[in-house]
Amino acid sequence: MSRSLRWLAVALVATTATIAIAQTGMFPPTPAHRQMAREAGVWEADVKMWMAPEDVPMSSQAVETNEMLGDYWLESKFEGEFGGQKFVGKGMTGYDPAAKKFVGTWCDTMTPYLTTTEGDYDVETHTLTMMGASRDPATGEMTKSKITTKYVDDDAKVMTMYGPVPDEDGQWWKMMEITYKRKK
Repeated sequence: MSRSLRWLAVALVATTATIAIAQTGMFPPTPAHRQMAREAGVWEADVKMWMAPEDVPMSSQAVETNEMLGDYWLESKFEGEFGGQKFVGKGMTGYDPAAKKFVGTWCDTMTPYLTTTEGDYDVETHTLTMMGASRDPATGEMTKSKITTKYVDDDAKVMTMYGPVPDEDGQWWKMMEITYKRKK
């Protein structure tokens, strides 16, 4: 059997197995997936961004459009303006039931680097806390971020992004705060 035919056979078996799993419900959505799905919709965003801890924040307006990709993934498109420039960002968020963690990716028009995130949802405080890893656009070095999303109710949420304080192990400063209202 040629290499091409072997790959085709493997692809057909994998596709058939995936369809069978979906049809038999072997991977039903978890409560975490249902929690994430409540973000589907269009959100108006009031954005505040600090370039340094002591700076006055820059303010802008944006729109975030979220759609579920099947039962497992939330696709996000964020459109706005920062510093007089059009800004578009896209993210994927899911829940890894084996790791018991929310996972995600983010990319946008202002940096060539992908951000990956992983975190937990606190049911009592209605807060999703994600730790991010990406390259610092200024230095090219790997850096971390902390992103919290506090769900006020079904139609309001506040996302806050923190960056590490240089030379202060474990300390964070607020870089961005976005207050969202679901568009009706």
